Amino acid sequence: MKVYKQEEGMWARMPAAIIGGIITVIATRAAMNWGKVPASYIWGGLAFAAFGGITLFFAFFHRKTSDVLIDTENELRKVVWPTREEVTGSTIVVIGTTVILALLIFVIDVVFARVLNVIGLY
Repeated sequence: MKVYKQEEGMWARMPAAIIGGIITVIATRAAMNWGKVPASYIWGGLAFAAFGGITLFFAFFHRKTSDVLIDTENELRKVVWPTREEVTGSTIVVIGTTVILALLIFVIDVVFARVLNVIGLY
């Protein structure tokens, strides 16, 4: 068995394998609570082998999964990331808009409360 497209997609496959490894460790620790000492080691070993093997298979040998990860990495290389100034400007616009809308809603709420108070419904 050979790694599918070995030279491609390593920056996407490695995080997938690391996340799978974390899931493997969590599943192994959970499986070790399924019995007393001798059985817990057997269950833990089986869980480790199963989840570890599945992770490695899907990250490196399964064609469809590997193609998705390779395509994801290729698309992320095309992304144009914003500059610090663009992020700062956008953040200021979002915060300003949020404050203005909050004040507008507050004023509308106060006006409706007063109107309902005058009418006698509040």
